[in-house]
Amino acid sequence: MSRPMMIGFLGPFIALVCIIVAILLSPGFDWFVNALSDLGHYTRTDLGPYKLIGAIVFNGGLIITGLLMLYYTLWFLKRSTDMATKIGILPLVISLCFLVCIGIFSENFGDLHYWVSVGFFLTFPFSMWLIGLAWLRFAQLRWFCVLSLIIPFLSVFMWADYLNGTSIWQEAIPEIITAFSAIGWLWIINLLHYRGKLEGVMPRA
Repeated sequence: MSRPMMIGFLGPFIALVCIIVAILLSPGFDWFVNALSDLGHYTRTDLGPYKLIGAIVFNGGLIITGLLMLYYTLWFLKRSTDMATKIGILPLVISLCFLVCIGIFSENFGDLHYWVSVGFFLTFPFSMWLIGLAWLRFAQLRWFCVLSLIIPFLSVFMWADYLNGTSIWQEAIPEIITAFSAIGWLWIINLLHYRGKLEGVMPRA
């Protein structure tokens, strides 16, 4: 397995571990009250006595994951032999840049944090949709295309429900659903490549 592919598998795992550790260090965190980004706030004291450490872990995890996955995605983009795939990957590159910025510009930065967060959650679904449409012409990938086209709508529905004020949760629930769908989607792409299932899109690893 090549180094970029190893990074492609490892990067999302780092984010998940850091989120879990940050939650464990923040016993006051409530899925139905807090936003996931509250874990990255350096100075608030209502989530637990180890909040500063938790914030460092949370933000550091996002930055490291974003940089690793940006490296993997640019490598994937460079190796791809399919122009439609290259176009579909571009929103993902932008999305990962936003992910790094979420870690750098924590909640302490106010509106700046809000806008980079919005940028991440808005751009990632478009990459899933574009890749799903681009790969429909490959019979062996149609099941993945269906997932790529449908899954983002779950995130869109949850965010619309929250913004409409009718949901019972805070931002944390749609945030983690979007994050897990994004992570799972990237893992599957890397796995398909590793198993040689992206014929017509990428040369064999």
